Amino acid sequence: MKNNFIYFDNASTTPLSENVLNIINTTYKNYWHNPSSKYHLGIKCSTYLEKIRCNIADIFNAEPEDIIFTSGSSESTAIVFSNIFEKFKKGRIVISNVEHQATIIAANNLRRNHWEIYEWIVNNDGILNLSYIEKALKKETKLVSVIWGQSEIGSIQPVQYIGSKCKELNILFHVDGTQILCNGIFNWNELKCDCLSLSAHKFGGPKGIGILLTNKKSRLILKNNDISLSQEYSIRQGTQALPLIAGMYEAIKNISGSIKLSNVETEFLSNDVVLKRNYFLEKIRDNKHIKITGSINKRLPNHISFILLNKILKPIKAYKLVNFMSDNNIAISSGSACSSSSGKPSTILKNIGFKDEELYSNIRVSLCSTNNKSEIDKFLKLIQECIEIF
Repeated sequence: MKNNFIYFDNASTTPLSENVLNIINTTYKNYWHNPSSKYHLGIKCSTYLEKIRCNIADIFNAEPEDIIFTSGSSESTAIVFSNIFEKFKKGRIVISNVEHQATIIAANNLRRNHWEIYEWIVNNDGILNLSYIEKALKKETKLVSVIWGQSEIGSIQPVQYIGSKCKELNILFHVDGTQILCNGIFNWNELKCDCLSLSAHKFGGPKGIGILLTNKKSRLILKNNDISLSQEYSIRQGTQALPLIAGMYEAIKNISGSIKLSNVETEFLSNDVVLKRNYFLEKIRDNKHIKITGSINKRLPNHISFILLNKILKPIKAYKLVNFMSDNNIAISSGSACSSSSGKPSTILKNIGFKDEELYSNIRVSLCSTNNKSEIDKFLKLIQECIEIF
């Protein structure tokens, strides 16, 4: 990557730091045996694996058995949904109508097997309408799955409040935390959910590894009786990718800041990215050619999303801006990397009230600690050019 390349797509994936890459390489050299093997080199790998599990648990104030290693958030989510199906065979599941594709696909698999899927609607800021909570959380509901920080529009959901209601009704609560961890460490013991999905490459770790955080209640439900092996507490089979797990642990140690949880708020503490995000928002707030998508205040700290209007106030297609910025050595995206290349209109924008002509025009800028104000200023200068060109 060129030194003058500006990377504003950290919600898609993040670069590996040198210490993460070094620990991965060292682990590949020194701990390449199968942790399930019973000879001494396998036991050496197993001991190292469990030490990492304990260390990660300590960071989140969790128990070691709460940490289930997976290939990432999509698999973690799929495990939750598929094992719910195996456990109960039929029932009702609640998701929001601004979920990631991984959750939508998992829910549709159950829908085809005659499960009821209730889509909890959000308001125009992309935040769940809590006046519908009694309609959503009925006693026959087996699972509620909610995305904590929406990747396309950045809106933050009140997961603590939802979790407390699910607990009252003995409903399993899964949270998609994919976009959260890069912004600070949370306390698993205080978070009112039963299972949570994470992907390492979203917070400076390697691709192909993640975590499903669980508790005693969810592990009893998620345990797969068809898995006779002891890997990952019989929730996820397969040889553990120890070098990637070690790299993920190193990336977690690199995360700065913390997350404070209250009944309906998620507060991100000690994160300098917020200042840069706020600088960006201040620069665009009064621009008549920019329509911010999602919530202004209840938003991921590193996230800005908007629709750009040309000089006659018509929405500019996102692909034109992405290509133009790429030609000028700036990386941005039009939303989730899993869906933005489909060429289809954004269902997220549609569900928060945007017009049909605007559904192809969402732009996402996602920052990291290495970004600076001069990079933001360059981008905004090019945005002004786009208004005239397109």
